[in-house]
Amino acid sequence: MPNRVNPSRILLIDAYDSFSNNIISLLETRLEGVKVTTIKVDEEIPDLAIYLQPFDAVVAGPGPGHPDNREDVGLISQLWQLKDANMLPILGICLGFQSLVTAFGGSVVRLPAPRHGIVRNVTHHSISMFRGLGTIAPVQYHSLHAEFNHGAFAPGWSTVSTRARPSIGVGELELLAWDFGVDNQDSTHIPEYEANPEAILMAVKHKTKPFYGVQFHPESICSDASCRQMVANWWSEAQQWSQRHKIRRFRRGFNDKTAVGSSSHAQETSINFRAIERMEVQDDARAVGEGISGALSGIRVPAPTTKVRAAVISRSLPLNALKVPQICEFLKIEDGDAVLLDSEPHIRADVGSYTVIGALEQHSLRLDYHVGCAMIKAHQGDCIKLIDVRNYDNGVFGFLKAFMDAHRTTPGNPNVPFWGGLIGCIGYEACLETLSIKTSYRTGPPDISFVFVERSVVIDHGSQQIHIQSIKPDDDDWVSTMASNLPTCAYAPQQVPSIAVDSAIIDPDVSIYKSKIRKCQEYIYSGDSYELCLTNQAYINTRCMPNAWPLYLKLRSLNAAPFSAYIRLGGLTLLSSSPERFMRWTRPVATLDGNTREERSTVQFRPIKGTVKRYPDGPDRPPINLEQATALLSTPKERAENLMIVDLIRHDLHGVLGSGKVCVPKLMVVEEYATLFQLVTVVEGTLINQHASLSNPPSLTASSQSSACNSRPHTPVSPAGSPEYLETSDEYPSSCRAAAHKTGIDVLAASLPPGSMTGAPKRRSCALLHDIEGQARGIYSGIVGYMDVGGGGDFSVVIRSASRWKSDTGNNRAPSQNRDRWTVGAGGAITSLSTEDGEWEEMMAKLASTRRMFE
Repeated sequence: MPNRVNPSRILLIDAYDSFSNNIISLLETRLEGVKVTTIKVDEEIPDLAIYLQPFDAVVAGPGPGHPDNREDVGLISQLWQLKDANMLPILGICLGFQSLVTAFGGSVVRLPAPRHGIVRNVTHHSISMFRGLGTIAPVQYHSLHAEFNHGAFAPGWSTVSTRARPSIGVGELELLAWDFGVDNQDSTHIPEYEANPEAILMAVKHKTKPFYGVQFHPESICSDASCRQMVANWWSEAQQWSQRHKIRRFRRGFNDKTAVGSSSHAQETSINFRAIERMEVQDDARAVGEGISGALSGIRVPAPTTKVRAAVISRSLPLNALKVPQICEFLKIEDGDAVLLDSEPHIRADVGSYTVIGALEQHSLRLDYHVGCAMIKAHQGDCIKLIDVRNYDNGVFGFLKAFMDAHRTTPGNPNVPFWGGLIGCIGYEACLETLSIKTSYRTGPPDISFVFVERSVVIDHGSQQIHIQSIKPDDDDWVSTMASNLPTCAYAPQQVPSIAVDSAIIDPDVSIYKSKIRKCQEYIYSGDSYELCLTNQAYINTRCMPNAWPLYLKLRSLNAAPFSAYIRLGGLTLLSSSPERFMRWTRPVATLDGNTREERSTVQFRPIKGTVKRYPDGPDRPPINLEQATALLSTPKERAENLMIVDLIRHDLHGVLGSGKVCVPKLMVVEEYATLFQLVTVVEGTLINQHASLSNPPSLTASSQSSACNSRPHTPVSPAGSPEYLETSDEYPSSCRAAAHKTGIDVLAASLPPGSMTGAPKRRSCALLHDIEGQARGIYSGIVGYMDVGGGGDFSVVIRSASRWKSDTGNNRAPSQNRDRWTVGAGGAITSLSTEDGEWEEMMAKLASTRRMFE
């Protein structure tokens, strides 16, 4: 019997799908004593038979493309050619199934109506891996289907009683299961599906070899329990076959690191920045923008081996009648750089109940990064320094992780989610770097921009408390002064500001957008994507507004949202009224069990996919209520869009957290917002780090640091009272560069871009969208939020937003230099069931919800 010491080994060949880690989790949690190793489908393996010797079985995974395309299937096509002495059990899923069919005489053709994210009844004859099961209800993700030209499906055959349908042999394969239209008339009736064949093949097995395949996805969150039992049945048959054939695997010297891939999900947790490093990199000041002023010196940024320990100084007082705009104006947020993460417009106990205001100073450290240049530009006062992110594992995200590790603090108020840290945004093109998708360096706004916030005001709207905080050493006077003066703010009733913006709006072109919809659907029909989240942009030319604060106040009054934000960093201004949390991770909580120290952090995603306008177009049409919206969002199309993103996020989370540590506590629930109803799911996971206890273990608090690499002494404080920033070096000990502990930043990097803004499979879909859209998205569909010095973080998706860039040279100005240009993005998920008119109307409705602040 396999055990943890000597487990059974299954190899997963990953065809760059966005659900592969869910398959790993299913195998490792459902099959006792199984450990999964994964490799990519295009790995260069000289002798596959020798490589497979340590493994007990192989799973040929799903992925985009066609089984006849060598680039799509890669190593999978070689599996079916294994000779008797090298043979082992193989399960093909989706693309793997299709490859099996084509290897033994079948063909794979397009479905007239692709099925993605749809639950359908599948009928079988209760043999082989379906033994003991009734009708199963798996999720299907496929644009192509397998068929044989042997008359296997005679006309009218699907109307025969299911008990009378025998298994059928075609050549070397035995056909095991089908999707019959007659069995799905009640469960999922979609008119478009009537164009599909009456019977669609769903499973096969080889008559003499241990090769099996299923078209559907048993790992999906919406596949029923019978699908998971089917996988267990396959494994039981695989083990029996190995015992009958006296197969012994050769594992001498084998460990997970000797494989080309890596054990379980480890490959997914490490971003392939080697490919990014091959991008063209500028190594001088021009790489990060023209016209750098000030000296390239004078800023010291922490190296990964250095700690900047600070205590949280805080005072709390009742909120009373104070409102967020009053507090912001008291802090003079309208002057200079500013960061506000605002939940006051739409307080929800389970979503947005805190507002974070950064009290920035002239010398607050700002970090800017442009894709394609491998350099961070650090600004502090009049000084600028360049930091090479190639000195960090995982590039810019490795730097951010090292920076935050270096600034971990002693504990503050555990009920306040932000004590201090980085606040800012990550643009869409920077997100693409995590997928090794090359984008060109662009002048203009940075793709990542954060400011290090040492003084802050955090409002707990649930308890009606204000928390005034500082992580600057010896900053008690500022905290005390602020606590004394803030309650004296005069209360003024809030009204929607009246602003003469003098706007000229340039909307997307309807014919061009619809042509892009057609391109998306062509890729979906060809099997290259399940769903493509197409976006577009409108441009609004307004009179020059040095201060955009009144415009933000108007937006927050029109679009009440739990993740509103006002960000102004350098020349970048972002006004956001986002309803969608991307990712939140809690501060790690440490416990000690014997000689093992364990830290746990909870990670949460809240994808939104599925939208209905509250106020329908047309005269005298009443607003839609929650019950009506729920009915409209319960269609197979809307639920399929949401499900695809949920399964994608589960994959991303499993990739870092490991098997069995992800759950879905809320699945496709309709939530109500000011102008829209949205279909929302909550996906959560637990990040666990275990460490051997030190002889003098650190305090077991939420802010305890887990990495021994970061145990350097306290950083000295400059005479001015602000921490010194230690200059990075090109040489670091490898143990420090590749810190073993995982944080929320690792999960963040592995999960970008937001799946709700890309589609699935993510990597192929992003590459297709990059070509179809033909323009950079910029900050739109990226993320905005904070990384806390206590180890937590919270980011929302940048939607329902407007951005502006005003450089020193006047770039991104409207034709007249006295006018500003604002960019507003919007889009929607394109599926095979989408209509051009419907998608255009949805995109314009989202656009209008933000654009109206300029009217």
